[in-house]
This record gives sequence, C-alpha cells and structure tokens, in this order.
Amino acid sequence: MILIPLLFLLLPATSPATQAGPAAKIHVCKFSPGEGGWKGSCGKLGGEYTTVTIKAAKAITTGRWRKDSEPTAVWAGNMTYSDDVVAIEIKIHTGGQGVLRSDDGWFPIPRSVISDKAMEFEIDFANEAPPSELDREITRRATTILSSEAVWNRADTRECSPADTKWSIYCAMEKATIEVTGGFHHRRPALQVVRKIVEERSANRPYKHRLMDYNNDPATRFADVLTLFTEALRRMQ
Repeated sequence: MILIPLLFLLLPATSPATQAGPAAKIHVCKFSPGEGGWKGSCGKLGGEYTTVTIKAAKAITTGRWRKDSEPTAVWAGNMTYSDDVVAIEIKIHTGGQGVLRSDDGWFPIPRSVISDKAMEFEIDFANEAPPSELDREITRRATTILSSEAVWNRADTRECSPADTKWSIYCAMEKATIEVTGGFHHRRPALQVVRKIVEERSANRPYKHRLMDYNNDPATRFADVLTLFTEALRRMQ
C-alpha cells in the first residue's frame, strides 16, 4: 500500500477526548501486555485499524532526541497494515513526555501513562516534533562538513559511507546527525526543516527526493547550499 502521512490519516479514537473531529490534535494509543511485548492500536489509519506492537528496546538506534536529558524508557516495534509494515520507535522522558518516530515523521507525546498492566500514549499527529538544541548542533556540524565546493558531491544517491571524502546535502546531514546524536533517522526535525526550505525553493520543479534532487540540480549553486543551512538555523531559533 502507498502510505499517506499519519497526520492526515489518523481518525479519532474511542476516547471522548478524541471525538472533536478532524481539528483534534491529540490522539490516544492504548497498549496491553502481549507475548514478548505490548500490543495495541492508535485508531484507524489508512482506512483500516492497524495493529501496533512494541517491546522494550535495549538502545536508541535513531539518535538522541534531547541534549538536556536521557529517556527513561524506549520501545521499538511496528505499525502493521494489511499489506505494509512501518517501523516505529517511542521514547519517553522524565515527566511522561516523549516522541514517536516513524517514516512519516517524529510526533510529540505530551503525556503518557505506564504501568505493568497497561500503557497509554497521547500523540500529537497533527504537528511534527520541533527541533531541539541537538538539531541545531546537527545543522551547524553539517556546515563544517560541507565547508567548501571542493568537498561537495554533486551526484547524490542518498547512499552515504563513513569513508566518503565528499558529501551531498543529505550525506552531510546524515554524517552530522550520527556524530552529534549517535544515530540517524531521515525524518529527524533538523532534516525536516531543511526539506521544507528546499520545498519552498523548488516549488515548480518536479523533485522526487527533495534533498537529493536539489543537491543534483544544475541550477543549485554552492552558495545556495550555504544559505540553505543558514536559513535552517534561523528557523530553528
């Protein structure tokens, strides 16, 4: 199946708090203990009620979210459709706040309730998680990695290697993310801000992959790359 971003697909759950209709932002995901982990649902997605399975994760694979604190709990798992599976990761910090990460974006969890018998997460699928100080560090680091035209890779394939000596916009962001946070996820807020700027700059261009196609576009100059990062940092303030 072709996935449409979750924020457009998530319908109100059965909780009265989520019966306000399309304008409602917060949705409730409920889980019960299952074999080897937890099983539940966040409501109707993509025209069907998906099954969500998660279990406690030993480590964060997609990089730190915040600089000021470490998560108190991390779960990883899948959101399963009839013909597709989407990997997700959930991180909760002190106070019950956290973030859900998926290929559709990172979404804030403003509240969570966790016990041995049940778990409940309130997730804001209408708004992606805002950039953190780590996202600003990532973008600043990317400017030092992609510091001159001599190290700019104009033929991006979105396949990056630690042995690279030249970097595209995407690979500079990936390298910076790993160096700053210890992991990488292509929908991290820092990359989403950069994508948004590229989207605005290329409104009339038929890009399939925004960062790759903008990087490889003959009309893109290195000066445009520099201002891309500068503008991203300005928007993250």
